This record gives sequence, structure tokens and C-alpha cells, in this order.
Amino acid sequence: MRLRTPRLELRLPTRAELEALREIALGGIHPPEFMPFTVPWTDDPELTEFLDYHEMRRREWRADAWHFEPGVWFEGELVGVQALESTRFAETRTVGTGSWLGRRFQGRGVGTEMRTAVLELAFRGLGADRACSGAVDGNAGSLGVSEKLGYRVVGRDTVAPRGLAIGHAKVELRREDWRPPAPVEIEGLEPCLPLFGGAMAQE
Repeated sequence: MRLRTPRLELRLPTRAELEALREIALGGIHPPEFMPFTVPWTDDPELTEFLDYHEMRRREWRADAWHFEPGVWFEGELVGVQALESTRFAETRTVGTGSWLGRRFQGRGVGTEMRTAVLELAFRGLGADRACSGAVDGNAGSLGVSEKLGYRVVGRDTVAPRGLAIGHAKVELRREDWRPPAPVEIEGLEPCLPLFGGAMAQE
């Protein structure tokens, strides 16, 4: 299965491409003094569990608990990862998203376009009703993408990725509020629908 936007392609990476993604992450995703993730995986200087994590996600995929973590190619160059996940999708019709992007590719609208791709998969492809995400205080880029795409802040809590509590905004986007800012082509979804547990093809 592949997702395409005017500038991007998203698909599951091969083992060699996962190794390339690890090198991109090692090259820098965020300033070292600021941790934008609720799980501080980039604090490992060698990212020793990077490949194992991605392979574990595929190995443990279940129709009622899945994590789709495609690589993102920007104008043919591998730049990051955009995840879409859900638990008990048939009951909740709810998905979550998460992503990272190499620093040298940031600031070009890539983050907005790659999240647009998986939101179109969720709403138009799978029949989701709601998408949830979040941003730690200080992560203006992530929150900006959410606001641009129509999410609303629905609550706040705290997280402690480095052992100190930090504020965290919880955001939500409803199906009826979704207005994709770019066209998205979804290729090869039909044979994959059973893997997404309760998904209903919308196209």
C-alpha cells in the first residue's frame, strides 16, 4: 500500500531503508536541549533499538491493535516517518498519529503534507470518525500542523519524557471537520482492509 501527495510518497520501508532512516534520525530531528516526544527515544546516541522497534511493530500487528509506520519520501528522498495507529478500531473509529522528520527537511510544509496523507487514509480510506494527536509545550511545529489541519485542543495533561513534568496539549480532529489541503492518492488499500480491523472502504 502506498500514499501519494503532490510531493510525497509514503510506504513501509525495507530493511535497508530502515537503516537509512536511522541514519537520518542520527543526523538530528530536534535540538538536543528540547525533547518533543513523550517517549525520549532520540536520547539513545546510537538509536540501538530503532530497527528492532519497527520490525516489532510489523511482527505484532493485529487487526484490533495496529501501528502503520510508513517512511516518507520527499521528491524522491527519504526524510522521515509518519505513523498512524489504532486500538479496537471497529469500536472506537479513532486513530492516533505521530511523526518525525529530519531537521534539514523541516520548515518546507512536509510535516503538514505527510500528516494529510495518513488522515486521508484514516477518514476517506478506512472510515475513521476521529483523529487524535498531541504536542508537548514548546513544540510549536507539531501544534502548528495540527491547527492548520483543523484539529482542536480538547484537553491538557502532563508528560515526563526526561523525568521532569512538562505540559502536553491533547488535540482532536473530527471527520466532519476534515478538509484535506492537498490531494492524496491511496494505492493498494483494498486487499489490506482486513488488517485494519473494522475498516470500511470509503472510496
